[in-house]
Amino acid sequence: MALDLPASKQPARGTGIPLGFEHLLHPQNTKAETPRSTSTQSSNMDSSNKFSRFRLHIRQQPIATRACAAGEKDRRPIDPPPILQMLLVDFNSKSDDDLELLQNPRYTVACLLYAVRKSGPEDEDEKLIHSTHVVENNARRRRESHEDSVTSSPLDGTPFPHPRTIQVLSGRTYVSPFHTPIEPDPETAPRHPSSHPGRTSCVTSLAEISKIPATFFVFADLSVRTAGIYRLKFRLMDWGMAFETGKAQPILAETLSEPFRVFSSKDFPGMKESSALTWKLKKMGMLELKPRSGKGKGKRKADDEDNAYE
Repeated sequence: MALDLPASKQPARGTGIPLGFEHLLHPQNTKAETPRSTSTQSSNMDSSNKFSRFRLHIRQQPIATRACAAGEKDRRPIDPPPILQMLLVDFNSKSDDDLELLQNPRYTVACLLYAVRKSGPEDEDEKLIHSTHVVENNARRRRESHEDSVTSSPLDGTPFPHPRTIQVLSGRTYVSPFHTPIEPDPETAPRHPSSHPGRTSCVTSLAEISKIPATFFVFADLSVRTAGIYRLKFRLMDWGMAFETGKAQPILAETLSEPFRVFSSKDFPGMKESSALTWKLKKMGMLELKPRSGKGKGKRKADDEDNAYE
């Protein structure tokens, strides 16, 4: 369920971010950072260092995509579409308060793109560079201006007065929650965590799990402009509170995806067959998902596609 935003705060074209909220999503520090964890669950600490009940679990990891051009017609979605589930510490399915918290429509998950840079003798050191949007290199911009014969562009080596920003990650970079009355795929469902070490949810059987409601965040419309290896960072926030107060709110939970590859158009092997979770969420009303019953065609032979992303 999407929040009703005034016209001044409707999503900006190509970014999917309501105007005025960019500072909540995009880090100002673009220096390299070391990933704290490769787990599919978040560290679960908000920006005030207070314990949070919220967790983000990646039910479906991104694997690959084809680099796309700047135009809308050449958009190529990340395959498979990342699917996250919001979990609650010590969740009680019989508690009205917990159910209300789980199904709150005000929560939003934002997505940021990080380029993976490896160093060391055997590439054992990994650094992440924020790459959702990057400032274009002036030399490249000057070259393009010369090729286009734009006489008003500074071709004498002087800097451009206003550096141009390139949107590397495009599409819907923030999404609202999608609530299901039951668990769509019990066999792959995570357990709600416990605050007691070594414990998990007391619900164990598939029959019990299938009856528990769930909250998902589905990123069905993400494209990357430049080939390379990347990871996605997901941040859970109370968008409603940010909207009401106009102030930055604590990040309730965040998590990193596994690395995925963005191929050039000539090397892209094709799209994979959709997962059972994707099909079931589609049938339950997640209309943005477009499941595939077979593999897409690429430059490689069909027999090689199973290992194409490895």
